[in-house]
Amino acid sequence: MAFTIRFRVWDKQEKEFTQKGFSLTLDGKLLKFGQPIPNEDNYVINCFTGLKDKYDKELYEEDIIEHTVAKGGNLTQHTGVIRYNLEHGAFYLENGPPLLQLFSIRKVGNPYENPILYDLYLKSKS
Repeated sequence: MAFTIRFRVWDKQEKEFTQKGFSLTLDGKLLKFGQPIPNEDNYVINCFTGLKDKYDKELYEEDIIEHTVAKGGNLTQHTGVIRYNLEHGAFYLENGPPLLQLFSIRKVGNPYENPILYDLYLKSKS
């Protein structure tokens, strides 16, 4: 069975996401047009979860999402950040359930394109 790993790369200097020209080696080194990158610290890699939100937007690691929780006959909205859990080998909400257990997911943003939104999320958790 073929499996394709998809990811996006945040360029800290250009302040934008891209996938063009980037690849990963088997040991996780980032390459651009097949050549090693001299300063990997200028880039952040986010893995694709394999899922899309209810508006067909792709969901990546570190995206901020809203989702609906059904508990005791009531529906409530919750916000969380997508993280990869190495122990379980799956994407989870930070301090929450696996993504596959959620419904009515809506992508709100990410900490790179929307740092203010991310700060607000962190403040609401403290």
